[in-house]
Amino acid sequence: MLAIVYLFWGATSPAMRLAVATLPPWWMAAIRFFCAGGLLWLYCRLRGLPLPDRHEWFGAALTGTILLVAGNGIFAWTLQYLPSGIGALFFALAPLWMAILGYFMYAERLSAMAMAGLAVGLGGMIYLYSPSGAQDLPTLPTVLGVFTSLAWAFGSMIQRRFTTANVVQFSSMQMLCATPVLALMALLFEKPLAASQFTPQALGALLFLIFLGSIVGFSAFVWVLRHVPTTLASTYSYVNPIVALILGIGFLHERFSWSLAIGAGIIVLGVALMIAAPKRESALGSSRFRGELTR
Repeated sequence: MLAIVYLFWGATSPAMRLAVATLPPWWMAAIRFFCAGGLLWLYCRLRGLPLPDRHEWFGAALTGTILLVAGNGIFAWTLQYLPSGIGALFFALAPLWMAILGYFMYAERLSAMAMAGLAVGLGGMIYLYSPSGAQDLPTLPTVLGVFTSLAWAFGSMIQRRFTTANVVQFSSMQMLCATPVLALMALLFEKPLAASQFTPQALGALLFLIFLGSIVGFSAFVWVLRHVPTTLASTYSYVNPIVALILGIGFLHERFSWSLAIGAGIIVLGVALMIAAPKRESALGSSRFRGELTR
């Protein structure tokens, strides 16, 4: 199951880049989460789960908008201009931002190892954008790519404040609440969809994101959380970017360079140090993964 999480979630960034090659990114995200959220909602109804209350809907609307619009939606837009592997590396910075936000929001102290991981990971990001990294990254998509990881971290931390009876149902609610916001962004900033935009490659990538990325990958991750140690489950945070880089270079023919490999290695090392560092839980408790389930 952990291998499924590695592969399917690692492949989401290349799949999104393939999809937005012809599909407008905001429309693509709206369709993806409407379909995935609707299917998960139907699954919950067939299981006879209790309907969520008003508090759960408020939490789902708030966190779903932050995670899936400010995080995933903008990330899809950046992939029109950034290689999928580099986009995944920037998104992998979320655990580092979560550590910083945890300090300010929940008074979670950082260990020496965590601070080292934070410095290393951010150093890798700076290296990729610097002349030494020589990746020739466009400024606005790069800044927004980093912002999406910060938005994802912020949404994950905010989500700690909301309790839920069932994580699958809450995830479906987040997707369904984010869908109209994503559709509004599409109406405001993109042209109407055309049938010609649903090329075989784009349609295949969209179906992958709906079924394998948002449903199968999500289900596998829930299983992993229940059956393996947290430290092992957390390894997806630095394995997924490596998978994205391999798939992007191997199948999308994205450019490889040793400076890219060095920058990627620095970021992955920083995330690994952060995850391996001793955790100090706040009064609200640890909830590292609760905000990661709608990836």
